[in-house]
Amino acid sequence: MKRYELAVNAFFQLPLILCLTMLLVTAYPVNLSIILLLYLCGLIDLVYAKLPLLRRRMFASFGPGLIPTKRRQAYYRGYKRIALGASFNLLTLLHYHMITTGF
Repeated sequence: MKRYELAVNAFFQLPLILCLTMLLVTAYPVNLSIILLLYLCGLIDLVYAKLPLLRRRMFASFGPGLIPTKRRQAYYRGYKRIALGASFNLLTLLHYHMITTGF
């Protein structure tokens, strides 16, 4: 895909992505389940990445330096999912705050 095709696709699909995100934020039972699912998947990825360290009884290790190379991608993916869940959680809280205060 060429650079201009990517820009055109991003330009035309961005409103659709934003509308779907806001639809998910406002759908009450669905948004909580999506947030919990993102947090849970991120936690599973982090535990999978840190499992070799936990087996060696290294409980306090920070950063991906001691994690085996094969599992570093799961480590980064876990933190990305947790960050995505946190941002979705903040959007949901902002939405409910705006509803209750009438802002």
